[in-house]
Amino acid sequence: MQVRNVRHSAVRLTLSVGASVLVVMATAVPASATSASPTDVPASDRIALILGGTTAPTLTDTTVSAFMDNIITPAHPGETITPITVTSPEEFWPFTGLLRLAGLAFGDPTFFGPGGDAWPDQPWWKLTGLFDLTFDQSVRAGVTDLDAAMAEHSNDHLVIAGYSQGALIANQEKRKLAEQYPDGVGAPDIDFALGGDPNVPNGGLFARFPDSYIPVLDMSLDGPETTDTPFDTVVLVRQYDFFADFPLYPTNVIADLNAFLGGLYVHTDPTGASLAPGLSASAIKSQHGDTTYYFFPTQDLPLFDPLRTLGVPESVIDVVEPFFRVLVEMGYDRNIPLWEPTPARPAPILDLGTVAADLFDAVVEGAVNALALFRPPVPLNVPTSGPATDATGIATAAVTTPGTESVAQTEPTPGHDASGNGQTDYISSAPTEPAAPEIAPTTITSSGPEAETDRSAPATVVEPTDETPTQDSDASPEAPGEDSPTVAVSTPTVVDVSTDALTPSTTIAATRPPIPLDDQDDTDQTKSTTLPEHRQDAPQHDADPSAAKADADGVANNARTSSADNSSDDDSAGPE
Repeated sequence: MQVRNVRHSAVRLTLSVGASVLVVMATAVPASATSASPTDVPASDRIALILGGTTAPTLTDTTVSAFMDNIITPAHPGETITPITVTSPEEFWPFTGLLRLAGLAFGDPTFFGPGGDAWPDQPWWKLTGLFDLTFDQSVRAGVTDLDAAMAEHSNDHLVIAGYSQGALIANQEKRKLAEQYPDGVGAPDIDFALGGDPNVPNGGLFARFPDSYIPVLDMSLDGPETTDTPFDTVVLVRQYDFFADFPLYPTNVIADLNAFLGGLYVHTDPTGASLAPGLSASAIKSQHGDTTYYFFPTQDLPLFDPLRTLGVPESVIDVVEPFFRVLVEMGYDRNIPLWEPTPARPAPILDLGTVAADLFDAVVEGAVNALALFRPPVPLNVPTSGPATDATGIATAAVTTPGTESVAQTEPTPGHDASGNGQTDYISSAPTEPAAPEIAPTTITSSGPEAETDRSAPATVVEPTDETPTQDSDASPEAPGEDSPTVAVSTPTVVDVSTDALTPSTTIAATRPPIPLDDQDDTDQTKSTTLPEHRQDAPQHDADPSAAKADADGVANNARTSSADNSSDDDSAGPE
């Protein structure tokens, strides 16, 4: 009679909260799933029976697939496993509805979002949790449902997986099997895979307060899980999970608050830890008896997750987080292995020297992070693009001749046959040497017959000035309008003065921009700049000396004609 009155009083106290839950439920789109019958299961090595946590009586296909990928399949490499969802109440009067709201606000949207696992196909009044089973009643009903599912699948070659309340149900089933097969003789081939486990010997909430009972909630804390059975078990533990990593020293209020927020931000992400290759590198592995534990560190303190939710930059939180992490970790003893049963203790015995050193290091780290907030950003050095190259990596430039389309002129590498005559015409710049600055479009001319006799003479670059006299008057000009053999580069060209990219004794006359008619005079004003001497290690035309000499003669003749044509144009300057 007294228990009934307590329950009625609790219903009245939570009625207003339940009303708010109903408003949210009205917009939720529930997802339904059904358990597979034995005839629906294909041939496989094992059957995986998977239980959800509180608020999720039947898991969706998405969550089942995540369980398989993150825990079950990596723990059983090379085996073919067929997953089966076990439907159980997974209720916790009167908090089930509140837990749904908390998960909706802070948890994994796939699990707690509308249409997710936490919103089963039930009437809205049922989703409030005010008419649910108590915690112990729900766990007992879950064990019964699991027994039925095991019987349907021959009680052998099974993997029983559960999260949160589902892990509690799996642990109770494991205890029953251990009592039934104490020496392991004749024991069935059954493995367990657990996450969010309240029975972790060192860290689980139910192991911190073993053999405790909360009468109003009808909630029994049944202590640590057993690890000396013939049934292999894998347990995934996430740091600061309220139910699986509760503080050893509850008097540390900061650690308690951090763990409580870990229940909202960490525990509500059932698939946040994984044994899949590449995702379990940070996990700390330990083994004892039949159980292998994987401890996954949490990078950010849940204590500051509300600030992150509000949009506070991580760089600002990093100023104070190192200091508070030291305070939070003072609520734990990480030297005790996970498999060792460790009930809660009143207060730690601290080494003041170690604590002072840890706090000092945390303050220094926070100060460095604070200074980083005011550090100007480092400018990015964007490399400038070099000359265009073709598919072979040879530099090319567009060349235009009078009356023709633009063509590509290629600078071959040593040994490259650009003309098709079986010999190298000239060499390109070394790829490892830096390119010289770009200059204006140029006209290439020869300095005279000496180009073919004196191969060691320096080349010169001729650019417009107001001091250089005109070209020689004995050059034979051509009539205007006749085709000129001058080769004009139509785009800016890079002249590499560090290599033998040009023929010795060659001059480059830079084209001068147009000069207003009033300022023009009858002189071709240029100045000369001497290029470095010809490289002694350049390849010689020893394959066919006569062909090389003929090429030089042709360049020289064209240069004379071009030079004479330029001189004639200057003498007859006028409007076109």
